[in-house]
Amino acid sequence: MNIVSIHADGAPHRRWTGVLPTASPGAYVVPPGALVHEASGGTWASDYPVVAFFWPKVYFQVFMLLKENVTDYYCNMITPALIARDVTYIDLDLDVTVMDGQIDVVDEQEFRARQFAYPAAWRSGAQQASQWLVQQAQAKTGIFHPATGERWRTWLSSVLD
Repeated sequence: MNIVSIHADGAPHRRWTGVLPTASPGAYVVPPGALVHEASGGTWASDYPVVAFFWPKVYFQVFMLLKENVTDYYCNMITPALIARDVTYIDLDLDVTVMDGQIDVVDEQEFRARQFAYPAAWRSGAQQASQWLVQQAQAKTGIFHPATGERWRTWLSSVLD
């Protein structure tokens, strides 16, 4: 299966291939080496597993990056994902990253430049979601709790090895 990110105008943005569903609803594994196709034509892959989380009716998704010595996070503000044969969403530019414990809101300039092309619900959904994710990351709760990453790391070591 694929995870497909598109821009608000319908243009392709990015596509993750070789994605594996899990028994947990809304959780998908991007195995190490799975190709990611950029709209520009380039490709890349991570050398570590990534768990992608999608929840119904929310304006964000979370990539849990299970690097060798640390669990990092890349959170995209999106329209609520369409989960079918593939997972598809519209990327709303605004992102929250948690890298080596540092929490940042990134791509704010892109979001500000494009936000008026988005419906009001998308704008407010993205802004509220980014604020909520920052609060969750600061509190190290939910998806950001260290035990959550360790559970996925342990499960994946039994599945991918």
